[in-house]
Amino acid sequence: MGGTTEQASAGASTPASTASSTAASTAPATSAEASPASQSPGAPAGPAGWAGLWRALRAPSAGGRRRDLAAALGGLRHHDAWLELWIGGQCRRRLALEGGRYRIGRDPLCELQADATGVSRVHAIVEQERPGDRDYMGEDFGSANGLFHRDRRIRTIRLRDGDRLQLGSPLKGEAPTLVYRHPRSPLGQWVHWGAIGALVGSGVALGGLLLATTVAGGSSIRSVSGPVKVFSTDGRQIDAAEGSSTALPTLADYPLHLRQALIASEDSRFGWNSGIDLFGTLRSLVQGTGGGSGLTQQVARMVYPAVGTDVSVARKLRELWVAWQLEAGFSKNRILKMYLDRAYLGLGAEGFEQAAQLYFRKSASALDVAESAFLVGLLPSPNSYSPCNRENPTWGRERRDLVLGRMHAEGYLSDQALIDARRRPLNIDPSACRASTYSSYPFFSDYVIGELEGRRFALDLSSPEARGNYAVISSIDPRLQAIAQKQLKAFLEGPGARAGLTQGALISIDYATGVILAYVGGGDYSRSSFDRVQALRQPGSTFKLFAFLAALEAGAKPGDAVSCAPLSYVAGCRSGGGSTSVAAGFASSENVVALRLAQQAGLNKVVAKARQLGISTPMEESFSMVLGGKETFLYELARAYAVVANGGRSVPLHGVTRIYDLGICGSVRSLASCPAAGVTTPIGEKPQQLIDPALAAEMDALLRGVVSGGTGRAAGVVADARGKTGTTDNGVDVLFVGYSPSSRILTGIWMGNDDNRPAEAASGALVAELWGRYMRALAG
Repeated sequence: MGGTTEQASAGASTPASTASSTAASTAPATSAEASPASQSPGAPAGPAGWAGLWRALRAPSAGGRRRDLAAALGGLRHHDAWLELWIGGQCRRRLALEGGRYRIGRDPLCELQADATGVSRVHAIVEQERPGDRDYMGEDFGSANGLFHRDRRIRTIRLRDGDRLQLGSPLKGEAPTLVYRHPRSPLGQWVHWGAIGALVGSGVALGGLLLATTVAGGSSIRSVSGPVKVFSTDGRQIDAAEGSSTALPTLADYPLHLRQALIASEDSRFGWNSGIDLFGTLRSLVQGTGGGSGLTQQVARMVYPAVGTDVSVARKLRELWVAWQLEAGFSKNRILKMYLDRAYLGLGAEGFEQAAQLYFRKSASALDVAESAFLVGLLPSPNSYSPCNRENPTWGRERRDLVLGRMHAEGYLSDQALIDARRRPLNIDPSACRASTYSSYPFFSDYVIGELEGRRFALDLSSPEARGNYAVISSIDPRLQAIAQKQLKAFLEGPGARAGLTQGALISIDYATGVILAYVGGGDYSRSSFDRVQALRQPGSTFKLFAFLAALEAGAKPGDAVSCAPLSYVAGCRSGGGSTSVAAGFASSENVVALRLAQQAGLNKVVAKARQLGISTPMEESFSMVLGGKETFLYELARAYAVVANGGRSVPLHGVTRIYDLGICGSVRSLASCPAAGVTTPIGEKPQQLIDPALAAEMDALLRGVVSGGTGRAAGVVADARGKTGTTDNGVDVLFVGYSPSSRILTGIWMGNDDNRPAEAASGALVAELWGRYMRALAG
């Protein structure tokens, strides 16, 4: 049941229930499900398949031989697929996949029911796109908490054997996990191992290509690689990977013991091999564990994103090819320096110089043996071995000692030097952990990545070939952002907590230009990266904007009388009496007034007005929709209100103001001199008059009345405030969207709980209080 409870709420089926019924019509009528104790569905017996082939070849008659051979080959090609649902470290259910479409969620009608906290009624879909496809596609079905693969939220994914999908953010706790199983058939296994054998056998022949290989001094390999770098309006980097890599001028500037630690730990054969660690590569291929790459192979991944990072034979082949090119085009010393300049060492540090400054507040040239070994020890897993890992704070020291032991084994350290180095305290700079990923604006950085990948710029940032190499100047205002984060955090810990609210989201925009000035997607990003600005939530009475706009456009006037008598399942006006005015009904958020005006204008006109102002989510012509019972996005709601604030003109919401291609510019330090070909200045959206200026002025007056004498009085601390409150059943969602003409800033705020837990003491009026505090602080 959803909708506004600023009066009586409209009962409405949620989109999840609609999704469930829709999925039910397209999913298979039956599916095979086994208990956790049962065997994995249809695991073929490889040896038996080969024995069957041998028996077929020895069949006495030609007809029998053909029949047996066909059956044996069918068995060798046979492969089954199934899903496993893991909750709390246990496999709760298995579902055999036999083609078609399967729903996963809390709804009992789902083919794979996942009755757990945070799982939507229909959370995800797994389906075979076309009959005959080997593997299945996984898709988020508009869930509240998202679908995650390797800690990254996804919408769709082509599944591969062993893929694990979390139903909800893994940072919010132990999320239920889907494991996709689709092992190779016996014939496929034979082909796989045959390919590895062919790789080994062709190694000697391919090695001859080394003599003819050239990269023309390295020109075919991009000189810059790394993640997209996002900057605020004042030039400060604000994304998850803080800071671009810095480097010392020459290899000799890096201390000898640092170079020795790196070689001892990562590639003891670096000095004499041909660019690959053949034994490590073969071991990783056989075990399917990744790793096993020598220094040159690792540099290949750093400088050439097309190599990729997946664990596959194809990636190893690409890696080997680029490594050979590097060996042909550069000296060993040059390759070693490229590694020292670029290696990722955690907390956004790229290269040993930046890492030394971050962890020890000194240049890499001044590192001692123990400090060098510590940094090298971070390489395999910078986050796990980080000194900021609160769960395992000693792992960094243990890795350092392991690297020191390898240096000793290679003859780089004497017995006494090993003892002395292991006795050295780490002495990490305490501010390093405070300067981690989450001290920036990660929610907004994620939004920027989405904007870059969206239809406006259509950048491919997901494939290995295109990932990274961009510096993005954003619209975010650091002063406003700092105030937004501080005010939201304080409110959640104070009045919000007392009302039963645990999460919030805020977006501020310049409503004349559409640039995003502040963006907070939730509380602690390190605990939950789920962005609530872009979450589907019920807007409550804030959605009444569209009903009143449609009514005003149809000829209603703010002073017109509207009946207060009950309508359908909605009670009459709280003030009693026979009627009230349009303006008073809006200010007091009277549900019956909104519904009568929507009826007069036509429910189809209300939907059309919402679409005209940028609401993209599913809507239906119903009372529930008018009262905010259908989910929408906070940022779309804010953009719609901005149109009214902007005199009825369109507002092109955006957070990107300029893009630099670092493959052309060369470095973030040379953006000012970047050639024109490397700079993209976005084309501004052509302004459109979406609603008549007179209609916008009438609506502006109604929004002013909400603050001066209605449900939004708490926002009145801002002298010229306009806005609208919204509250859904039992305080599940509470909102306020408003603006100040003097500052030209519009801010939308949502508060609630991720698990939809009711907060009956909460209301839109409470959020109006936070809005007032925040907007007044902006002017201070």
